[in-house]
Amino acid sequence: MRVGTALTELNKTLHERFVLPKDKDEQACFYVTPRTQPKVTFMILDGRLGRIDVNKAGVKTSLGIQVGDSEKKALEAYGKRLKLGPHKYIDNGHYLTAKSADGHYGIRFETENRKITSFYAGLYEAIQYVEGCQ
Repeated sequence: MRVGTALTELNKTLHERFVLPKDKDEQACFYVTPRTQPKVTFMILDGRLGRIDVNKAGVKTSLGIQVGDSEKKALEAYGKRLKLGPHKYIDNGHYLTAKSADGHYGIRFETENRKITSFYAGLYEAIQYVEGCQ
């Protein structure tokens, strides 16, 4: 799936029936989970795919990093592009964030005790939402 894809196109491609929430306030940002990929959730922003979230092992990034891997492995794979910063809520956690060359996209790993607990990729603005759609 490509970031920016419309919800209707996601439905066609994935043979799903994702719909906008009934509550108008929730339509700007919400999540859907594909039936065939329960380890992945899609953040929908204004009717389009804004980011892809992974919270379980078994789904790897293009560089082979997955939930459960060490911070060290991610830092080795992504090199200087990956910036390490403190986690907002976890004392022994970090955010490891990389931005695309054009600055529009990125990936962020969340860690606790130096292990990756989740990661998400998509619009750079969207990966900054540490509380998801909250």
